[in-house]
Parts: sequence; structure tokens; C-alpha cells
Amino acid sequence: MLSIVDASASGWLYTIVAAIILGRVISDYSWTIFYKHRGAQHLFFGSIVVLFAFASMNAGILPGMNFHILGYTAITLMMGWRLAFVASALVEVLLVFSGSIHWHDVGINFLLSAALPILFSYYFFKIVYRRLKHNPFVYILVAGFINAALTQALHAVVLSAWFGWYEAYAWSKIWDDYCRYLPLMMFPEGVVNGMFITGMVVFHPRWLSTFDEDSYFSS
Repeated sequence: MLSIVDASASGWLYTIVAAIILGRVISDYSWTIFYKHRGAQHLFFGSIVVLFAFASMNAGILPGMNFHILGYTAITLMMGWRLAFVASALVEVLLVFSGSIHWHDVGINFLLSAALPILFSYYFFKIVYRRLKHNPFVYILVAGFINAALTQALHAVVLSAWFGWYEAYAWSKIWDDYCRYLPLMMFPEGVVNGMFITGMVVFHPRWLSTFDEDSYFSS
């Protein structure tokens, strides 16, 4: 297990930044509806279990630079970016207790591997919603499948840049053992998230906070 940052002040700095961002998100979120709806709570905690399982089942050649299904696009489309933030933070805590990451990597891991993919997924969805026709096919294919594939690509590029900047690995090694395999992970990321979104649209569209039935089915 390779640490993303050392255990010095830099690790604490990223953790503090992540804590401030997360604290702001928690304070701004309206928790009343969440507390009143048992179904929302089940989806939230179930998502944490699934995300933790995805993060634990990783594969790769370079320690610290592993490929795994992120799943954040589907979670973001289902719960919204704020609840996705909170869920991902709890996943990071579980990863620490399971020994998957170092405690001083929690902050930077949350920022690079959770917050950034979640925000990208959400704003990509917003662009799709504003620019493209409102119908379920566009929502599933573009906001779901393509969005997830691009989110995986962004995550891999940012992680590569981070390890290269920290000189953990040579740039040539990062390319040979990580970046060139990215297309092999973009497709399954898109498929897994796309299949989940498809199932939700067909059977439980009301569980998707970003899916407006009146808007999509009336177009």
C-alpha cells in the first residue's frame, strides 16, 4: 500500500480542507426530509456498502494507482451531489479501518477520488439536462453511461498527474502501467452505472433525485 502523501503537515492540510468542505455540505443540506423518509435512509446506507465494496475490489500494477469501479455517477444521479459527498466520506473512513488506505491519505483521497468525480458527474448531468432533449434514452446513455465513463477517465488522469507530480513513479511508468489501460476501465464503469440507472428509470424513477418524470416522459 503506497501512501498518496506523507504523514507530515501536507497530509493534515488536505484532511482539513476536506473536512471544511464536507462540513459546509452537511450544514447546508436539509436533513429533515432525509430523517422522515426511511427509504432514503436505506438507499443512503446501501450506497455506502456498495461503494465500499467497489473501492475494495481494485486491480492494478502500481501500488496506490488501482483501477476499480467508482460508482459515483449513479450515486450522484440518485441522491444528488451533497448526499453523495457524505456517503463517500463515510466510505473513506471504512477504507481506513479496513487497512486499504493510510489515515493521513483520507483528505486527499476524498478530494481526488470522491469529491472531484462526484462534482464532475453532477455538472456533466446539468449540461446534458440544459443542452440535450429531455427523454429517458438521453438520460440513460449520456447522463449515465457516457458520464460515468468520462468520470473514470478524469479520475485516472488526475490521479496520474498527482503521482507524477509527487514523483512517486516515473511518467513513463505511469503511462505504461496505468494510463494506457484506461479505456479498459472506462467501458465497464459506463456499463455498471448505465445498467443501474436503466433499472432505476424503468422500475423506480422516483428514487432518482435528478430524474423528472414529467419532463422526461412528456418529451
